[in-house]
Amino acid sequence: MRKLNRIAVALSFAFLGYQAYGQATLVEKVEAKPGEAKISYEKYTLPNGLTVYVHEDHSDPIVHVEVTYKVGSNREHKGITGFAHFFEHMMFQGSKHVADEEHINLIQSAGGQMNGTTNTDRTNYFETVPSNMLETALWLEADRMGWLLPAVTQEKFESQRSAVKNEKEQNVINQPYALPFSELYRRYFYPEGHPYSWSTIGYVEDLDRVGVQDMKNFFMRWYGPNNAILVVAGDVNTKETIKMIEKYFGSIPTGQDVRTMRVENFSLQQDVFAQFYDNVQIPVVSMYYPSVPTYHRDEPALDMLSSILGSGRNSVMYQRFVKSDFALQASCSNPTQELAGEFQFQIVPNMRLYYDLAPGLMQTMVYDSLRAMISSFDPMSIKQEDLDRVKAEMTSSFVNILESVQGKASTITSWERLQGKSFNIQDEIDRYNKVTLKDLERVFVKYIKSKYSFTFIVYPVMNPDDRTPSTHPYPGIVDQKAEEQYKGLTYTEPTDNFDRSVRPTLAPAKPAVIPAYATSKMDNGLKIIHTKHDELPKVTMVFSMAGGSLLEAYNPKLLGLASITASMMEEGTELRTSEQISAALDKLGSNISFNAGKQSTNIVVTSLNENIDATLKILDEMLFKPAFKEEDLKRLKNQMEQNLRNADRNPGVLASKAFGILTYGENILAASSGGYIKTVDRIDLDDVKEYYKNYYSPSVTNLTIVGNITLDQIMPKLEFLKKWQAKEVKMPAVTEFPAAEKTTIYLIDKPGATQSQIMFGRRMMPFDYNGEYYKMRIANYALGGSFNSRINLNLREEKGYTYGARSFITGSEYPGYWAVSTSVKGTATDSALVEIYKEIKKYYETGITQEELDRTKQSLNQADALRFETSFQKAGFLDNILEYKLPENYTGIQNEILKNITVEEVNALAKKFLNPDEMIIVIVGDARDIKKALKNTGIGKVTSIDPNDINVKAPK
Repeated sequence: MRKLNRIAVALSFAFLGYQAYGQATLVEKVEAKPGEAKISYEKYTLPNGLTVYVHEDHSDPIVHVEVTYKVGSNREHKGITGFAHFFEHMMFQGSKHVADEEHINLIQSAGGQMNGTTNTDRTNYFETVPSNMLETALWLEADRMGWLLPAVTQEKFESQRSAVKNEKEQNVINQPYALPFSELYRRYFYPEGHPYSWSTIGYVEDLDRVGVQDMKNFFMRWYGPNNAILVVAGDVNTKETIKMIEKYFGSIPTGQDVRTMRVENFSLQQDVFAQFYDNVQIPVVSMYYPSVPTYHRDEPALDMLSSILGSGRNSVMYQRFVKSDFALQASCSNPTQELAGEFQFQIVPNMRLYYDLAPGLMQTMVYDSLRAMISSFDPMSIKQEDLDRVKAEMTSSFVNILESVQGKASTITSWERLQGKSFNIQDEIDRYNKVTLKDLERVFVKYIKSKYSFTFIVYPVMNPDDRTPSTHPYPGIVDQKAEEQYKGLTYTEPTDNFDRSVRPTLAPAKPAVIPAYATSKMDNGLKIIHTKHDELPKVTMVFSMAGGSLLEAYNPKLLGLASITASMMEEGTELRTSEQISAALDKLGSNISFNAGKQSTNIVVTSLNENIDATLKILDEMLFKPAFKEEDLKRLKNQMEQNLRNADRNPGVLASKAFGILTYGENILAASSGGYIKTVDRIDLDDVKEYYKNYYSPSVTNLTIVGNITLDQIMPKLEFLKKWQAKEVKMPAVTEFPAAEKTTIYLIDKPGATQSQIMFGRRMMPFDYNGEYYKMRIANYALGGSFNSRINLNLREEKGYTYGARSFITGSEYPGYWAVSTSVKGTATDSALVEIYKEIKKYYETGITQEELDRTKQSLNQADALRFETSFQKAGFLDNILEYKLPENYTGIQNEILKNITVEEVNALAKKFLNPDEMIIVIVGDARDIKKALKNTGIGKVTSIDPNDINVKAPK
């Protein structure tokens, strides 16, 4: 008995010690009643300063874990830019108790999703996982918060430094408009040294200057629990969750003191102008005014003013510039951040009007026109109905936050990070609903009218060498005063009363909540599928009309007709203009959009429950009484042609176009759904009317309905669809394809490109849910279908050639394709190609391992839990059931296939479909620099291709 007592006493002391540093204190409890625009949660703090929120949502067996550190690029200084983002990369490289890549591997193997992001003001890390993974996710996040440094090595540091450089090359330097709008403008708009005067990704020179110790100092300075917010949202028990958080985070010591940032408000002392040159087709003129930070009392009024000035068809700028054909696009917005905001005007001029003008003259004309609009704008002309319309839009957008656990978690984080006080969705709605017409007048006068602005224009260049480069404005200069905060920092490893190296035991995963559905069919052939989704007071409807650009096969000279017809459906009706339609929808907080893709035309309708009748009345008018006016077609064609020209500066677009031509040859599947300049130019109004008349038919349409409404309740509201007359729509036969040939490298020259875009693949079979297509999805996962796949680990983590590489398979009722897609350093184009070839060849010859297959099975099986959370996820699932006539239990059949598939079966598929010597390779890059090296790889003959040289033949 004495022995037991001694054990009990010892345990009690251990527990007391644990509680002394780990026990959470309840700060606030918020409950949401049915129908309230509110997120329920409990807020806690730990003794080490960690702020914790837990939100319970048992609608799906998933949980979102999000840790946000209040450090972004705003905490950097001269000489140490880009470091917050670089450090984000390092946080995925393992910690003391979590091996390299194990964090990603554990989450993905459980079917979860994860990422990290950095912006000017914060860095966050998050996982959405099946709910049985909650404890594992907390264990992982705690380990990198408290035990990252023991796992840091020079090798990891260099690997991620290379990855960040690749990311900048791929996503900033090599993307049209990205460099001017993410980096270059900042040095002119913000005062020197302002925390927003450099971009989040920073300057390469600064990344090259720092070492491992700088990275460790950054961690010790900013990554303490007292500078972090942990939000857990989803299918959890709050009490149990708090106990886990106390266990895993409680022993981490408080970090360095972090004070709220304060900067002086700034204003421009004169009008400032700048010119940037980029590899773009269309110039852009932008005018920025200093605005206010997020949650400033004037933010709602400025947001609403920007919407009235430049958002939607009824906006001042749309009417003045776009409707008149002066501009392709014209917009206004008020993006805000923690320390400052930017009130932005932007105009993309109509190049047909300005092609013959000198650059300076064009700038002057656009600038003068924009200035004239601002000067002549009378805020007192804004009507109450305009303000009410914007308020309805805002209310609808805030309600949408409730759709997903990630949306709710991120919103809670923002409230805590930026306000640090009790706040909720209704508070957001209220602060916008309080805005008056007088407020709009006041903020226009205070921040815009007669104030100085910064105007910059992005010009196209013919010679890539003439692009404005990313240059460090103060190379070699380091803010020594700011560096003082990193001196003398030491790391003390936390101590525990349990073995942290033991991974938490997983409870059995809960089954995914697969939407229950009901179907119906109208006499005209319209097929309807419905599921009730009562988490939001909202209805989502998706009409999917088979055909899309496929039907252009009957007249290949008019490629792009399906897309432009869909756009024309939004240009007003016989009864109302497009502006009147847009105003009516905005007032309801509803949306109706038409768009056409490769194999379908889609109509998407969203509405709050209370406004569904009025919204459907507008749909009735838009669907059956389109205006089809010549002036609208002329404007849309011009916009489409300019957009096509601009898209051809994007290497990914060029690669996809060429790959389509090579994969499908002279049939319609080879064509881009947006058409081509020469084909769009041929389209006239009669062509649009004929497409609508012949192919907009209920006989080939599926209607998917997801919302807080029953099928019996919605069906009477759809009576108007019974007048929709059925037509016989015959889909084109696609039977002739290019014969398989020996692997060839097709090169598209992009002079001056510092990156090369690679597509490496072949044509595949049509979609199926239980045959070779589905099984190839399984086979692809280990090769290139996940972050920890062979191809990505090789090219990104081991070789440092790319920011990321993936392989994927597509398919529909027609044959799809399998491909590897990546953007790599231009200097490593040949080496990267060789590595891709080697990985495919190895997989083709030796196949998958049992360990890889086991991980694939676990990941794909448990990923179902995340597939059905939102309205659009549910709609996509239901639409597939109708489109492919899938059995009700098809997901169960797939799970059985997944469970029983063998290594031998996967390897047989690899042998059948992944011969690297029978593939198509498309590379977009600087031919002058890479062509010879590509020839020397010996992988295939190198030849040139024009991605717009397409010759689609009509079916016989």
